[in-house]
Amino acid sequence: MILIERDNETTFLTNLLSDCARGRGRVATITSPTATGKTELVYAFGRSAAESKVTWLSATCSGADQKVPLGVVSQIFHNAALPIDHAFRAAQLIEDAVLGAKSSGERPEESDWLRITQGLWAIVLELSKSNTVLITVDDIEYADSLSWQLLLNFVHRQKSANVLILLTATEGLQGMDPHLEINLMRHPHYERIPLAPLSLRGVIKTLSAFVDNTAAVKFGPAAHNVSGGNPLLVKALIEDYKSAGEPDNLIVSDAFSRSVRALLHRSDPTMLLVAHGLAILGDLALPTLLSELLGITTTMVNQALNRLSVIGIVDSLRFQHPAARSAVLDDLDPHRRQEMHRLAARLLHAEGAAATVVAEHLIGSPRFRESWALAELREAAEQALTNDRHEFAVQCLKLALQLCDDDRQRTTTTAMLARAEWRLNPAAANRYVDRLVADARENRLGFDELDTLLGFLLWHGQHDEAVEVLERLTELAGEPCADEEAAWLDVLRHRLSCIHPPVLARARVVASADSVTRPAWTTWTTVESGPHSRAAALLAGVLRDGPDESTLRTAERVLHSTSLDDVNLETVGAALLALVYSDRPDKAALWCDLLYSEAVRRRSPTWRALLASLRASIAIRQGDLLTAEEYARAALDILPPRSLGVLVALPLAVLIRATTEMGKYDVAERHLRWPVPNAIFQTHFGLHYLQARAHYYLATNHSHAALNDFSTCGRLMRAWNLDTPALVPWRHGAAAALLQLEQREQARTLLEQPYELPGGDSLRTRGISQRLLAATSDLRQRPSMLREAIDTLQSAGDRLEMAYALVDLTHTLNELGEPNKARMIGYRADSVAGECRAEPLRQAVRHNSDGYDSGDGLESMNVLSDAEQRVASLAALGYTNREISRKIYITVSTVEQHLTRIYRKLNVKGRRDLPAQFSQM
Repeated sequence: MILIERDNETTFLTNLLSDCARGRGRVATITSPTATGKTELVYAFGRSAAESKVTWLSATCSGADQKVPLGVVSQIFHNAALPIDHAFRAAQLIEDAVLGAKSSGERPEESDWLRITQGLWAIVLELSKSNTVLITVDDIEYADSLSWQLLLNFVHRQKSANVLILLTATEGLQGMDPHLEINLMRHPHYERIPLAPLSLRGVIKTLSAFVDNTAAVKFGPAAHNVSGGNPLLVKALIEDYKSAGEPDNLIVSDAFSRSVRALLHRSDPTMLLVAHGLAILGDLALPTLLSELLGITTTMVNQALNRLSVIGIVDSLRFQHPAARSAVLDDLDPHRRQEMHRLAARLLHAEGAAATVVAEHLIGSPRFRESWALAELREAAEQALTNDRHEFAVQCLKLALQLCDDDRQRTTTTAMLARAEWRLNPAAANRYVDRLVADARENRLGFDELDTLLGFLLWHGQHDEAVEVLERLTELAGEPCADEEAAWLDVLRHRLSCIHPPVLARARVVASADSVTRPAWTTWTTVESGPHSRAAALLAGVLRDGPDESTLRTAERVLHSTSLDDVNLETVGAALLALVYSDRPDKAALWCDLLYSEAVRRRSPTWRALLASLRASIAIRQGDLLTAEEYARAALDILPPRSLGVLVALPLAVLIRATTEMGKYDVAERHLRWPVPNAIFQTHFGLHYLQARAHYYLATNHSHAALNDFSTCGRLMRAWNLDTPALVPWRHGAAAALLQLEQREQARTLLEQPYELPGGDSLRTRGISQRLLAATSDLRQRPSMLREAIDTLQSAGDRLEMAYALVDLTHTLNELGEPNKARMIGYRADSVAGECRAEPLRQAVRHNSDGYDSGDGLESMNVLSDAEQRVASLAALGYTNREISRKIYITVSTVEQHLTRIYRKLNVKGRRDLPAQFSQM
């Protein structure tokens, strides 16, 4: 036996022909695990031989030929390559043989058979005297018995004849009869040639015939891996590549799938059977399991796997490419496929396979009902949720729901299903809420299930039902030995007091005795408290008592120790909000970006939408309008507004505020027309929405409407015991509206209150208050107040509010008759507003600064570095070197060095010339 590379097969066969020309008759069989490949090879070789003056006599067998006596021999001699007289003689002999054959297909009488075989061989010998004779028979295993016997007679006679007999057969159960192969092997010049797959070089060579050499070399390794070197599959890949318009990567598509199915259907039936089993079992397709699944021996399985490997469909116990497995699965009849999944589920369950693996087969056989199936499906769903396979978890639980036999099973499974659906789309989860509420009223829900249900109800603003569920949770937490439940109820109490205060106020919720005896902010300091209680109490403490020196440390400790999941989502949200309301949006942004990336990686749309909403709110606090708009739009794109529930108020508020500050009033108005559920105004998200709407009214000179919305915020916040400017500085907004209405004294009265409130002394609150108080003060007092506000807001990290203060200072300096300084501040105001994308503020600077031209100023200021520009601006405003050093945290010596370079670059003598110099720019 000679194993030949597919790249060299034609050369090898040509050498056999050359041997025949020297009077050495040769016999060869080409074997392959499938009918394809060898047929193409024989046809190509025969055609090439005929072009070289070789007499080519051929036949192709099929299953029908086995019932036709001498059907294959008739094909061989009924050939255009035969001279007419030779063809006539052959036809006469074959007809005699057929007439003399018995009804059973046995050959005629011995004397007649000898005359016929000698006569037909004589024709071959006569032909071989002038040219080499090539006789090819494809798929010889399907030949009839008489044809086989006659061909064997030829083989025994051809030892010194100029004749090559080339036979092809498929390996496996349907292959050539071993008895016949033994007879062939008696020939001294017999060769058995199993076809080997194409090498990498052969694949590249095949590709080169259809695509350019660069693409052939580029895609050759991938095509070799996918096809296993099978020429048919390589050509299918070429077809897919061409159909796709010759893209930059290898395409595995329809042509490949069709070719895989064709290969299997033209091969040994056992190979097709094992391929089906392999596709069903996937990674667990061990030979022993395949044997049990298919009802055949392990030996037959291994033989089939070897042949599947040779033809390039399988590599060991895996398909060469997922598309091959899909093609095999698609080939299965639906009923047969379900039956195989049913058997596979039973086998794998008995083997102790992972629940997720068993569940895949249970899903594939939905009518399967066994006592253990429900538990497997529910366990699989839990594992799938842990591994972020949300859609698969939903599939498991929907099937599990169909298998439930009693109310308790149905209730538990429904709660699990709603939780799984919530990760993907809260609106889809809401379809189970009414059923769960009914179960809660029948006391069929446990504490954890009630907690999950409460989250759904609050999300969708179903506050009446939420109150019922919260009271039931309180009852369970009050039972003996329910310490853990009581501790969790405290967490809920803190969360609700910050986010859904009216629900907490309506429900009869009693805090644990321990938490009642100490303030909210101390709850998280206990050693035994976990991240949930720390985060919830931290947020409550920040909103009621203001932040302290440990707020940042505690929030970051919570974020460090909490992984993202359904239960922890509110915990990380509370920690992020605590950072935001503590004037640490910089830290909140860093953490939120990390969490958002994790939510994207873990493929939960709900997590992404919530974190995108929070990130948008953080960006607004930083004055980064572009980022705020981007994340707010992302949140509304990820989930439709109906799915966002009451949370929809948050991204909408950001969009309204961001587009208002950017001067896109028509866009902001469109967002205001979006319908929102009334329930949002019973949550703290609704406060942000009212604030954003009020700012739109301020910007469009609807002062009374703005004042009404800000006042509504104040009324709600006081009623909820959340009256802190850290949450929503409604007094600032109301004061701005009053200033528009020229009611300065009322505005001043409001502005003096925030300092006495929790969080009222924060940098951001002080900075905004100082800016607005300046508008109520004497003109001469304003510059110093506004400079202080600018410094404070810069330290707080709110660039938008700082831009407002810079614009106010520009206008004040103009009113005081100091145009040079006004131009200097106007440049800085324009720069900061431009970074924020606050176009109305930029226009306000340009329209109210006499002779101000931001383009000229920008060109001139570009000669200075960023640090030099800051020093120059502060020096022009009259700050001393020591004051500048303290403000921008550099040494006095460094300030002096900066000023020296500034004077040289601007060609001025000293700081007194700076404002004039900037006015000339």
